Amino acid sequence: MNGGADHGASALPRQGAVYVDEAIWEWRGLKWAHLLADDIDDLHRFAAALGIHRMSYQGPPRTSVPHYDLTSYERRRAIAHGAIACGRDEIVAVVRRTRSSCAARGAETGS
Repeated sequence: MNGGADHGASALPRQGAVYVDEAIWEWRGLKWAHLLADDIDDLHRFAAALGIHRMSYQGPPRTSVPHYDLTSYERRRAIAHGAIACGRDEIVAVVRRTRSSCAARGAETGS
């Protein structure tokens, strides 16, 4: 996923790319980031492997982009386990891809 060395992360999923933006969103005294993936199943597997509960998942219909919110600590762990750190422009491109993918899936299923 990240093209770098595998630093003991072999137990984590390697099927699709997982991305994390900068931890700049302040809420409840912490800074938060977003964990996204090219595939929703990869997103859930990666989050579970990090120990993030499925209850933390945010996606349609509540939000338009499937993601998990991560603290800055969890963000560092995600990167250490292969998530691709993204700047604003990169994460916006991922969000756009994810939105179109969700919209296409909804059209296929009629939801």
